[in-house]
Amino acid sequence: MEIPVYLMTGFLESGKTSFILETLNDKQFSRGEKTLVIACEQGEVEYDERIIKASKSVVEYIEDEEDFNENKLTALVNKHKPSRIMLEYNGMWSLRNMAQRAPKDWIFYQIFMFVNHETFDMYMNNMRQLISDDIAVSDIIIFNRCVPGKVDKKRLRRAVKALNPRIDMMFEYVNGEVEQGFQGDDEMPFDVNADPIEIVHDDFGLWYIDIMSNAPRYKGKNVHVRGMVFRASNVPRGYFVISRRAMTCCADDIQVVGILVKSPDEAKFKDGDWVEVTGNIIAEKQQCYKGMGPVILADSVLPTEKAQNELVYFN
Repeated sequence: MEIPVYLMTGFLESGKTSFILETLNDKQFSRGEKTLVIACEQGEVEYDERIIKASKSVVEYIEDEEDFNENKLTALVNKHKPSRIMLEYNGMWSLRNMAQRAPKDWIFYQIFMFVNHETFDMYMNNMRQLISDDIAVSDIIIFNRCVPGKVDKKRLRRAVKALNPRIDMMFEYVNGEVEQGFQGDDEMPFDVNADPIEIVHDDFGLWYIDIMSNAPRYKGKNVHVRGMVFRASNVPRGYFVISRRAMTCCADDIQVVGILVKSPDEAKFKDGDWVEVTGNIIAEKQQCYKGMGPVILADSVLPTEKAQNELVYFN
């Protein structure tokens, strides 16, 4: 039987336990259902027995990564028979390994990543691959211990959205305030009200991040953009991806990023051709987006010159 799992990841003292306790203490979340909390580390904040008991929850600890395996986890589920699981995962353990070792009937409803704003740069500099992997699969990243007036949200946005354009972001301040998203703080170097919106070569990376995370504000607008033709197995006939090669975290991690284009002239161009596309942005459900995503309904697709710099960046 499938069981929903809410996963919390992040380094020690990043706020995972506090978040779990606050969630369990919310009667709208608990609703009398039994929750199994699996904690893979112990920090300064301990699980409050009153909240655990009142929410009909139980806590089990897994201290060694080798013990985080399908047999052990299945045994815990059979022992407690919970309606759902809240997994406090050790931030030093690989999420890739976690996905391979988890029982096949675990359905990950949401993945939360908690980050101490004060130490984010240090971890990015010293453990870039580990933290990048976590960002890439998370649904929400929560920066806590933020000091008002000292948070460069645009820089954080570029760093995070480059790795996962669809991730949601929240900022929790030391004065107790919580801010979601950017609330108008996401100015772009191009005019989003122009007709068409002109995306020059150097702006492709920022435009890709913004349209993937704020697609509704582009819907129905015209755009003129340049890039390479790219196709993959999940791109249907009549479509191609207008794309660029992007450095997401390091020189060894270069990926293709781009937006679907729908055009009757699609077959005239081969992968790697440089084109300029003018068209209207619509929303379609597509396999490559794993749901709804932006599509350029092309009015014209024309050959164009190759960009001087083939790589794009997110700043």
